[in-house]
Amino acid sequence: MSGNILKLVLVTLMATFLASCAKEPPKCSDEDTSALVRKIVVDQIGGSEGVTEKEIQENLKIELPRASAFDEKIKKYSCEAKLIAGGVYQLPITYETQLDDKNQHLVVVGGIRRSDLFGIQAGMIEGIRKSRTAKVGDMPAELPSPKAPEQPPTAAAPSVPPEPAPIPTAKVEQSKASPPATWKPSFDCAKGSTFSEKAVCSDSLLGQLDGVLSQNYKYMLASDLGDGARADLKTKQRIWLAERNKCTDNQCLTASYRKRIDEVCEYPVISGVHPICTNSDEIK
Repeated sequence: MSGNILKLVLVTLMATFLASCAKEPPKCSDEDTSALVRKIVVDQIGGSEGVTEKEIQENLKIELPRASAFDEKIKKYSCEAKLIAGGVYQLPITYETQLDDKNQHLVVVGGIRRSDLFGIQAGMIEGIRKSRTAKVGDMPAELPSPKAPEQPPTAAAPSVPPEPAPIPTAKVEQSKASPPATWKPSFDCAKGSTFSEKAVCSDSLLGQLDGVLSQNYKYMLASDLGDGARADLKTKQRIWLAERNKCTDNQCLTASYRKRIDEVCEYPVISGVHPICTNSDEIK
């Protein structure tokens, strides 16, 4: 009898030890869970290259997370929360969080329709644009990519950055961004060597036009143009740069910049979610 009692005690202690070693399933409100939810949503939107994790976290918030159910057998939480994009667009979402057989964190997100993605895109682009403008103040035309290579010290930086720092595609209906107080040339004027580059740096209007073109070009590259249209945009930009450098006076440069600015804005996007684009006639 005493032997049976001893066995029972040992079994109980073993079960308690195993339970204490078992990894707890991630909860709905855990930061790891929220991070995976954000990643899934951003992957569905696309175009997040050049956007930092902090910008994503600040402009795609998971608020009021709570568990609506818990499956004891498979240790899975069913969750509800409010998704807020850029502080301007919000919608309720559902998601599930659990551990698989290898203790890997699994998250499945639901409650987001394709039409919702457009609103999330618009909210994120607006939130990121505002935060970058607020941090920079007098924002330069170029929003630099954190991964962009440094320019060689002897060469002039191109008017259009080789590796733009895109942000997610913009509003469902094209909206006009309020121009910064001063648009600036998109390159380092100290490295300017050609007539075109020196003119852009010495003439206020040309400097603004160069900055606007750089911004529009960057936004269009970040949008869902499709591979063919994106390649065409890059090719025609290189051709335009060569044509621009043939100008011998500021009037020629001004006309060239205005024409190219509007050409870049006219590229169609697949989803109809057109990025913010500043037209040339807004620059006086």
